[in-house]
Amino acid sequence: MAHVYRRKLVCLAVLVLVVFAGCKARPKSKAVYVRVMSNLASPYGHELDHRILEFQTSNPRTSTGRPIVVQTVEIGDYKDMLERHVGRDTTVELIILDAPDDAALSSSVQADMGRAVNICASLKACPANVPALIPSGTEGERLEAAQKFEDFLQKAPPASS
Repeated sequence: MAHVYRRKLVCLAVLVLVVFAGCKARPKSKAVYVRVMSNLASPYGHELDHRILEFQTSNPRTSTGRPIVVQTVEIGDYKDMLERHVGRDTTVELIILDAPDDAALSSSVQADMGRAVNICASLKACPANVPALIPSGTEGERLEAAQKFEDFLQKAPPASS
C-alpha cells in the first residue's frame, strides 16, 4: 500500500513540475528614465510640467519596448546648478535653459550648445529661444529616450478646445 501511495506522490510531483516549468514570470520591462534639469520657476515652468504630463500619457517607449519616464531634477538655485553641479556631480539626460546666454554658466553645457534645439513652439509663455540640449555623455537607451522627449518638445501642443 505504501508503494502505491509513493508512486502516486511521485507522479503528482512530476505533473506539478511539468505544469509549472513552462510558467515563468515575465520580467517587467524596466523603465528608462530621462532626468531633466530646468528652471521650474521660469515663466514657462508651469507649461513645461504640462508638456511632461502630455508626453507621459502618450505611453512613450524605446525601440526595445521599455517605457520612458521623465523626471525633473529638483534644484534649489538654477544658476548654481548650472555652474557647480551639471556635468560634475549631477547627471541629467536633458537640459532646458531659460535663455541661450545661460550656457556660459557651465563649460560642459556651452560645449554642447551646438546640438541645442529651440523648444519655444512647445511652450506658450516663453521668450524667443528656449534651448534644450542632450549632454554629450548620454548614450544608449537613455540617449534614445531623451531624443524622443526632446523631439516631442519641439512640436507645438495640440490646440485646446
